[in-house]
Amino acid sequence: MTILKKVGLLSIATFAIIGCGDSYSSDDNTDQKSENRSLTSLSKTVKFLTDTDGMTLYTFDKDILNKSNCDADCQNIWPLFEGANTTSPDIKTLEGTDHLAYGNHPLYYFANDNSVGDVNGDNVKNVWHLVYAPLNSTDTQTKLSEESMIQTYLTDEEGRALYTFDKDTDGVSNCYDACEELWPVYYKAEINRVPSSLKISDFSTISRDESQSKTGILEQTTYQGKPLYYFTPDAKKSGETKGDWVKGVWHLVEISAKKMDSTTTEISLYTDEARKKGKTIFTDPSKCSQCHGSDGQNRPLGVNNIIARYRDAKLIEQKLRDMRDNGNPSNRNTNMVAVAKKLSDEAITNLSAFIETLKK
Repeated sequence: MTILKKVGLLSIATFAIIGCGDSYSSDDNTDQKSENRSLTSLSKTVKFLTDTDGMTLYTFDKDILNKSNCDADCQNIWPLFEGANTTSPDIKTLEGTDHLAYGNHPLYYFANDNSVGDVNGDNVKNVWHLVYAPLNSTDTQTKLSEESMIQTYLTDEEGRALYTFDKDTDGVSNCYDACEELWPVYYKAEINRVPSSLKISDFSTISRDESQSKTGILEQTTYQGKPLYYFTPDAKKSGETKGDWVKGVWHLVEISAKKMDSTTTEISLYTDEARKKGKTIFTDPSKCSQCHGSDGQNRPLGVNNIIARYRDAKLIEQKLRDMRDNGNPSNRNTNMVAVAKKLSDEAITNLSAFIETLKK
Protein backbone atom coordinates (compact mmCIF):
# COMPACT_ATOMS: atom_id res chain seq x y z
CA MET A 1 0.00 0.00 0.00
CA THR A 2 1.47 3.29 -1.06
CA ILE A 3 1.21 6.00 1.60
CA LEU A 4 1.76 9.53 0.50
CA LYS A 5 3.65 12.16 2.49
CA LYS A 6 2.67 14.75 3.48
CA VAL A 7 -13.28 30.22 6.48
CA GLY A 8 -13.79 33.03 6.47
CA LEU A 9 -15.59 34.44 3.43
CA LEU A 10 -16.66 31.59 1.19
CA SER A 11 -16.03 32.17 -2.48
CA ILE A 12 -18.51 31.61 -5.25
CA ALA A 13 -15.97 29.44 -7.06
CA THR A 14 -15.40 27.32 -3.98
CA PHE A 15 -19.01 26.23 -3.66
CA ALA A 16 -19.96 26.29 -7.31
CA ILE A 17 -17.92 23.16 -7.93
CA ILE A 18 -19.61 21.14 -5.20
CA GLY A 19 -22.31 20.18 -7.67
CA CYS A 20 -20.03 19.10 -10.53
CA GLY A 21 -20.98 16.32 -12.94
CA ASP A 22 -21.72 12.78 -11.87
CA SER A 23 -19.29 10.96 -14.13
CA TYR A 24 -16.50 9.04 -12.42
CA SER A 25 -14.25 9.35 -15.44
CA SER A 26 -13.24 12.86 -16.34
CA ASP A 27 -11.94 12.44 -19.86
CA ASP A 28 -14.43 14.79 -21.51
CA ASN A 29 -13.40 18.26 -22.55
CA THR A 30 -15.89 20.08 -20.34
CA ASP A 31 -14.27 18.57 -17.25
CA GLN A 32 -10.82 19.91 -18.05
CA LYS A 33 -11.45 23.45 -16.82
CA SER A 34 -8.80 24.58 -14.37
CA GLU A 35 -11.12 24.53 -11.37
CA ASN A 36 -11.93 20.86 -12.00
CA ARG A 37 -8.40 19.53 -12.35
CA SER A 38 -7.46 19.49 -8.69
CA LEU A 39 -6.86 16.76 -6.17
CA THR A 40 -7.70 17.49 -2.56
CA SER A 41 -8.04 15.62 0.74
CA LEU A 42 -10.36 14.75 3.60
CA SER A 43 -9.78 13.44 7.10
CA LYS A 44 -11.44 10.79 9.22
CA THR A 45 -11.01 9.16 12.62
CA VAL A 46 -9.71 5.59 12.50
CA LYS A 47 -8.66 2.75 14.80
CA PHE A 48 -5.54 0.70 14.07
CA LEU A 49 -4.65 -2.97 14.42
CA THR A 50 -2.90 -4.25 17.57
CA ASP A 51 -2.18 -7.59 19.20
CA THR A 52 -4.45 -8.71 22.05
CA ASP A 53 -2.23 -6.87 24.56
CA GLY A 54 -2.67 -3.61 22.66
CA MET A 55 0.80 -3.40 21.07
CA THR A 56 0.70 -1.80 17.62
CA LEU A 57 1.15 -3.80 14.42
CA TYR A 58 2.54 -2.60 11.08
CA THR A 59 2.85 -3.56 7.41
CA PHE A 60 5.90 -3.15 5.15
CA ASP A 61 5.57 -1.71 1.64
CA LYS A 62 8.48 -3.81 0.35
CA ASP A 63 6.64 -7.04 1.12
CA ILE A 64 4.50 -8.68 -1.52
CA LEU A 65 1.19 -10.42 -0.85
CA ASN A 66 1.72 -13.46 1.39
CA LYS A 67 5.51 -12.98 1.47
CA SER A 68 7.76 -11.11 3.89
CA ASN A 69 10.84 -9.31 2.58
CA CYS A 70 12.06 -8.29 6.03
CA ASP A 71 15.38 -10.14 6.55
CA ALA A 72 17.12 -11.02 9.83
CA ASP A 73 18.64 -7.55 10.29
CA CYS A 74 15.30 -5.98 9.51
CA GLN A 75 13.59 -8.22 12.05
CA ASN A 76 15.86 -6.90 14.81
CA ILE A 77 14.00 -3.60 14.44
CA TRP A 78 10.71 -4.99 13.14
CA PRO A 79 10.00 -8.25 15.00
CA LEU A 80 7.54 -10.61 13.33
CA PHE A 81 4.02 -10.92 14.70
CA GLU A 82 3.69 -14.67 15.14
CA GLY A 83 0.97 -17.05 16.27
CA ALA A 84 -1.45 -19.69 15.06
CA ASN A 85 -4.21 -19.50 12.50
CA THR A 86 -7.62 -18.59 13.83
CA THR A 87 -11.11 -19.01 12.45
CA SER A 88 -11.00 -15.38 11.32
CA PRO A 89 -10.89 -14.84 7.54
CA ASP A 90 -8.73 -11.77 8.17
CA ILE A 91 -5.70 -13.28 9.93
CA LYS A 92 -3.68 -16.13 8.42
CA THR A 93 -0.14 -17.47 8.80
CA LEU A 94 2.26 -17.26 5.88
CA GLU A 95 2.81 -20.67 4.34
CA GLY A 96 5.33 -22.76 6.25
CA THR A 97 5.74 -20.18 9.04
CA ASP A 98 4.09 -18.84 12.18
CA HIS A 99 4.26 -15.30 10.77
CA LEU A 100 0.75 -13.80 10.81
CA ALA A 101 -0.66 -11.64 8.05
CA TYR A 102 -3.75 -9.45 7.78
CA GLY A 103 -5.43 -9.56 4.38
CA ASN A 104 -2.30 -11.24 2.96
CA HIS A 105 -0.04 -8.49 4.35
CA PRO A 106 2.63 -9.72 6.81
CA LEU A 107 2.46 -8.02 10.22
CA TYR A 108 5.26 -6.69 12.43
CA TYR A 109 5.96 -4.95 15.71
CA PHE A 110 8.33 -1.97 16.00
CA ALA A 111 11.18 -2.32 18.49
CA ASN A 112 10.88 1.33 19.56
CA ASP A 113 7.24 0.98 20.63
CA ASN A 114 7.55 0.56 24.37
CA SER A 115 3.96 0.91 25.56
CA VAL A 116 0.40 0.17 24.55
CA GLY A 117 -0.77 2.82 22.10
CA ASP A 118 2.71 3.77 20.85
CA VAL A 119 2.77 4.36 17.08
CA ASN A 120 6.42 5.31 16.63
CA GLY A 121 6.77 3.06 13.59
CA ASP A 122 4.12 4.72 11.47
CA ASN A 123 5.53 6.07 8.21
CA VAL A 124 9.15 5.20 9.10
CA LYS A 125 11.08 5.69 5.84
CA ASN A 126 7.62 5.98 4.25
CA VAL A 127 7.40 2.18 3.97
CA TRP A 128 6.11 1.08 7.39
CA HIS A 129 2.46 1.76 8.17
CA LEU A 130 -0.34 1.26 10.63
CA VAL A 131 -3.20 -0.99 9.57
CA TYR A 132 -6.55 0.83 9.52
CA ALA A 133 -8.78 -2.08 8.68
CA PRO A 134 -12.04 -3.76 9.68
CA LEU A 135 -11.67 -6.81 11.89
CA ASN A 136 -13.75 -9.98 12.03
CA SER A 137 -15.12 -10.55 15.51
CA THR A 138 -13.94 -14.19 15.58
CA ASP A 139 -10.24 -13.29 15.46
CA THR A 140 -8.40 -14.17 18.67
CA GLN A 141 -4.95 -12.90 17.65
CA THR A 142 -5.62 -9.19 17.13
CA LYS A 143 -7.93 -6.35 18.11
CA LEU A 144 -8.50 -2.71 17.23
CA SER A 145 -6.79 0.00 19.24
CA GLU A 146 -8.43 1.84 22.10
CA GLU A 147 -6.91 5.08 20.79
CA SER A 148 -7.65 6.69 17.44
CA MET A 149 -5.75 8.40 14.66
CA ILE A 150 -6.81 11.23 12.37
CA GLN A 151 -6.07 9.99 8.86
CA THR A 152 -5.93 12.38 5.90
CA TYR A 153 -6.42 10.75 2.50
CA LEU A 154 -6.44 11.76 -1.17
CA THR A 155 -9.71 12.68 -2.92
CA ASP A 156 -10.83 14.17 -6.21
CA GLU A 157 -12.08 17.77 -6.35
CA GLU A 158 -15.51 16.69 -5.06
CA GLY A 159 -14.19 14.85 -2.02
CA ARG A 160 -14.56 11.34 -3.48
CA ALA A 161 -11.98 8.90 -2.16
CA LEU A 162 -9.26 7.51 -4.45
CA TYR A 163 -7.69 4.07 -4.09
CA THR A 164 -4.72 1.99 -5.24
CA PHE A 165 -4.63 -1.73 -6.07
CA ASP A 166 -1.86 -3.99 -4.72
CA LYS A 167 -2.00 -6.21 -7.82
CA ASP A 168 -1.04 -3.33 -10.13
CA THR A 169 2.60 -2.82 -11.04
CA ASP A 170 4.45 0.43 -11.62
CA GLY A 171 2.63 2.28 -14.38
CA VAL A 172 0.44 -0.70 -15.27
CA SER A 173 -3.19 -1.35 -14.32
CA ASN A 174 -4.34 -4.94 -13.81
CA CYS A 175 -7.97 -4.02 -13.17
CA TYR A 176 -10.19 -4.84 -16.15
CA ASP A 177 -13.56 -6.32 -17.02
CA ALA A 178 -15.74 -6.71 -13.87
CA CYS A 179 -12.97 -5.16 -11.79
CA GLU A 180 -13.02 -1.85 -13.66
CA GLU A 181 -16.80 -1.68 -13.32
CA LEU A 182 -16.56 -2.06 -9.54
CA TRP A 183 -13.42 0.10 -9.34
CA PRO A 184 -13.88 2.90 -11.94
CA VAL A 185 -10.76 4.49 -13.36
CA TYR A 186 -9.78 7.98 -12.18
CA TYR A 187 -8.46 10.13 -15.01
CA LYS A 188 -7.66 13.78 -15.54
CA ALA A 189 -5.69 14.87 -18.59
CA GLU A 190 -3.69 17.22 -16.40
CA ILE A 191 -3.60 17.87 -12.65
CA ASN A 192 -3.08 21.51 -11.81
CA ARG A 193 -3.53 21.52 -8.02
CA VAL A 194 -2.77 18.98 -5.28
CA PRO A 195 -2.73 19.09 -1.45
CA SER A 196 0.13 21.26 -0.25
CA SER A 197 2.24 18.33 1.01
CA LEU A 198 2.25 16.62 -2.41
CA LYS A 199 3.93 17.42 -5.74
CA ILE A 200 2.11 17.80 -9.05
CA SER A 201 5.12 16.19 -10.76
CA ASP A 202 4.36 12.89 -9.01
CA PHE A 203 1.08 12.58 -10.92
CA SER A 204 1.10 11.31 -14.49
CA THR A 205 -1.01 9.48 -17.07
CA ILE A 206 -0.76 5.89 -18.30
CA SER A 207 -2.47 4.14 -21.21
CA ARG A 208 -4.81 1.26 -20.47
CA ASP A 209 -5.06 -1.92 -22.56
CA GLU A 210 -7.78 -1.33 -25.13
CA SER A 211 -8.16 -5.06 -25.79
CA GLN A 212 -9.04 -5.71 -22.13
CA SER A 213 -11.05 -2.60 -21.30
CA LYS A 214 -14.77 -3.15 -20.87
CA THR A 215 -15.57 0.48 -20.13
CA GLY A 216 -13.54 1.94 -22.99
CA ILE A 217 -11.61 4.31 -20.69
CA LEU A 218 -8.09 4.10 -22.07
CA GLU A 219 -6.16 6.58 -19.92
CA GLN A 220 -5.65 6.69 -16.16
CA THR A 221 -4.04 9.04 -13.66
CA THR A 222 -1.28 7.65 -11.44
CA TYR A 223 0.54 8.81 -8.31
CA GLN A 224 4.20 7.78 -8.33
CA GLY A 225 3.28 5.11 -10.84
CA LYS A 226 0.31 3.71 -8.91
CA PRO A 227 -2.97 3.86 -10.90
CA LEU A 228 -5.85 5.56 -9.09
CA TYR A 229 -9.45 4.33 -8.81
CA TYR A 230 -12.85 5.06 -7.31
CA PHE A 231 -15.01 2.44 -5.56
CA THR A 232 -18.59 2.11 -6.83
CA PRO A 233 -20.23 1.42 -3.41
CA ASP A 234 -18.93 4.78 -2.20
CA ALA A 235 -21.84 6.08 -4.33
CA LYS A 236 -19.90 9.16 -5.47
CA LYS A 237 -20.28 10.71 -2.02
CA SER A 238 -17.60 12.75 -0.31
CA GLY A 239 -16.29 11.17 2.88
CA GLU A 240 -17.26 7.60 1.90
CA THR A 241 -14.35 5.14 2.18
CA LYS A 242 -15.95 1.72 1.85
CA GLY A 243 -13.20 0.50 -0.46
CA ASP A 244 -10.33 0.68 2.03
CA TRP A 245 -8.75 -2.76 2.60
CA VAL A 246 -11.31 -4.60 0.45
CA LYS A 247 -9.93 -8.14 0.01
CA GLY A 248 -6.68 -6.86 1.51
CA VAL A 249 -5.56 -5.35 -1.81
CA TRP A 250 -7.42 -2.05 -2.16
CA HIS A 251 -6.28 0.95 -0.13
CA LEU A 252 -6.97 4.60 0.41
CA VAL A 253 -4.08 6.85 -0.54
CA GLU A 254 -2.98 8.20 2.82
CA ILE A 255 -1.40 11.62 2.94
CA SER A 256 -0.79 11.83 6.68
CA ALA A 257 -1.91 10.50 10.05
CA LYS A 258 -1.61 11.83 13.57
CA LYS A 259 -2.55 10.57 16.99
CA MET A 260 -5.81 11.92 18.32
CA ASP A 261 -5.56 13.47 21.76
CA SER A 262 -7.33 16.09 23.83
CA THR A 263 -6.13 18.84 21.49
CA THR A 264 -7.21 17.17 18.25
CA THR A 265 -10.56 15.62 19.09
CA GLU A 266 -12.51 18.71 18.09
CA ILE A 267 -10.63 19.00 14.82
CA SER A 268 -11.86 15.66 13.56
CA LEU A 269 -15.48 15.61 14.70
CA TYR A 270 -18.45 17.80 13.76
CA THR A 271 -19.74 18.03 17.32
CA ASP A 272 -22.27 20.37 18.89
CA GLU A 273 -19.38 22.29 20.39
CA ALA A 274 -17.76 22.59 16.94
CA ARG A 275 -21.03 23.94 15.51
CA LYS A 276 -21.24 26.56 18.26
CA LYS A 277 -17.69 27.71 17.54
CA GLY A 278 -18.40 27.68 13.83
CA LYS A 279 -21.45 29.88 14.27
CA THR A 280 -19.35 32.45 16.11
CA ILE A 281 -16.90 32.56 13.22
CA PHE A 282 -19.58 32.57 10.52
CA THR A 283 -21.63 35.38 12.05
CA ASP A 284 -18.61 37.61 12.66
CA PRO A 285 -19.35 40.65 10.43
CA SER A 286 -15.73 40.70 9.28
CA LYS A 287 -16.00 37.15 7.97
CA CYS A 288 -18.72 35.06 6.31
CA SER A 289 -21.92 36.88 7.23
CA GLN A 290 -21.04 40.14 5.49
CA CYS A 291 -21.51 38.38 2.13
CA HIS A 292 -23.62 35.34 2.96
CA GLY A 293 -25.80 36.77 5.73
CA SER A 294 -25.97 35.46 9.29
CA ASP A 295 -28.26 32.61 8.18
CA GLY A 296 -26.48 31.86 4.89
CA GLN A 297 -29.41 33.06 2.74
CA ASN A 298 -27.73 35.93 0.87
CA ARG A 299 -26.57 35.75 -2.74
CA PRO A 300 -22.95 36.90 -2.62
CA LEU A 301 -21.94 39.36 -5.34
CA GLY A 302 -25.39 38.95 -6.88
CA VAL A 303 -24.84 35.31 -7.84
CA ASN A 304 -27.49 32.70 -7.07
CA ASN A 305 -25.22 30.55 -4.95
CA ILE A 306 -26.84 30.45 -1.53
CA ILE A 307 -24.48 28.78 0.91
CA ALA A 308 -27.30 27.31 2.98
CA ARG A 309 -28.01 24.77 0.26
CA TYR A 310 -24.85 22.79 1.06
CA ARG A 311 -25.49 20.14 3.74
CA ASP A 312 -22.30 18.03 3.68
CA ALA A 313 -19.78 19.10 6.34
CA LYS A 314 -16.98 16.91 5.01
CA LEU A 315 -17.26 18.29 1.51
CA ILE A 316 -17.57 21.87 2.78
CA GLU A 317 -14.42 21.37 4.85
CA GLN A 318 -12.55 20.00 1.85
CA LYS A 319 -13.54 23.02 -0.24
CA LEU A 320 -12.56 25.52 2.45
CA ARG A 321 -9.18 23.86 2.90
CA ASP A 322 -8.68 24.03 -0.85
CA MET A 323 -9.36 27.78 -0.83
CA ARG A 324 -6.95 28.32 2.06
CA ASP A 325 -4.16 26.07 0.73
CA ASN A 326 -4.40 26.74 -3.00
CA GLY A 327 -5.30 30.42 -3.08
CA ASN A 328 -6.69 32.04 -6.19
CA PRO A 329 -6.09 29.93 -9.33
CA SER A 330 -9.69 30.28 -10.54
CA ASN A 331 -10.34 34.00 -10.09
CA ARG A 332 -11.78 33.66 -6.62
CA ASN A 333 -12.52 36.85 -4.75
CA THR A 334 -9.17 38.01 -3.35
CA ASN A 335 -10.66 39.28 -0.08
CA MET A 336 -12.26 35.90 0.55
CA VAL A 337 -9.00 34.08 -0.11
CA ALA A 338 -7.14 36.43 2.22
CA VAL A 339 -9.54 35.68 5.07
CA ALA A 340 -9.45 31.93 4.40
CA LYS A 341 -5.66 31.86 4.60
CA LYS A 342 -5.82 33.06 8.21
CA LEU A 343 -8.00 30.18 9.41
CA SER A 344 -6.69 27.15 11.27
CA ASP A 345 -7.70 23.55 10.57
CA GLU A 346 -9.92 23.65 13.64
CA ALA A 347 -11.65 26.86 12.53
CA ILE A 348 -12.38 25.36 9.12
CA THR A 349 -13.80 22.20 10.69
CA ASN A 350 -15.98 24.23 13.05
CA LEU A 351 -17.23 26.42 10.19
CA SER A 352 -18.08 23.33 8.16
CA ALA A 353 -19.98 21.84 11.09
CA PHE A 354 -22.10 25.00 11.38
CA ILE A 355 -22.67 25.57 7.64
CA GLU A 356 -24.01 22.01 7.36
CA THR A 357 -26.86 22.99 9.72
CA LEU A 358 -28.07 25.92 7.62
CA LYS A 359 -31.37 25.39 5.81
CA LYS A 360 -32.36 26.93 2.51
